[in-house]
Amino acid sequence: MSFSEETSSQTITISRLAFILPNGSISYNQTSVYFQSLIPTPMRVPNNCSFDTLKRRMDNTLQLTNDQLLDEIYYRQPFIDAGQQYFFQSLQLKNDDDVYTMLMCNDQYSCVGPIELLCTIIRTPDAMLNLLQSTITPTHDAIMYYNGKWNIPRQGEFFGYSFTGTNPIRFGILSECGMEKLKDLIKQVAPTGVPLMEFTDHNWLDDCSFDNQVILSIPKI
Repeated sequence: MSFSEETSSQTITISRLAFILPNGSISYNQTSVYFQSLIPTPMRVPNNCSFDTLKRRMDNTLQLTNDQLLDEIYYRQPFIDAGQQYFFQSLQLKNDDDVYTMLMCNDQYSCVGPIELLCTIIRTPDAMLNLLQSTITPTHDAIMYYNGKWNIPRQGEFFGYSFTGTNPIRFGILSECGMEKLKDLIKQVAPTGVPLMEFTDHNWLDDCSFDNQVILSIPKI
């Protein structure tokens, strides 16, 4: 029976009981599907509920943060087979028509219990970007010049200093890298036989970095 066919003599349900299963799982057997979740959360679904209204109510009920986003929603839809036995299938809710189907099924098969909604909760794009940035160790771009040398235009002026050399090699250096780790790193990227004799143990990242780039000149013996 559709909602428009209800008469004043019938009891009109203002809302229906539903249980939300956040980030739950769907299991299948030969005849039905089952929703599982650690903590089902009760919610009321109003008559003539739209898809947007349903999502907003679920968002408020679950108290999602600004970093969380309601993604997919599935309804455990009841039906009766030819033998008049009740079974369930999974219906993904994507629009108003799907929600209308859910409400109609709840009217038609009210004896099976409340509405069951399984949903997936994901991070918002901004939250995923912030998480990614927080897990990435800052690095400095480095250029290594094999058999390189200083180019000093005028004595006593740092501005304008540059390195030149053959076959520059680009690689990354972690911000917390120390002298020993730096030497090991250079051994990995440098040509075989390149010595590390002109390095001294000092805060080389502060002294040698410029515009987040570190330039290293490796002498050849």
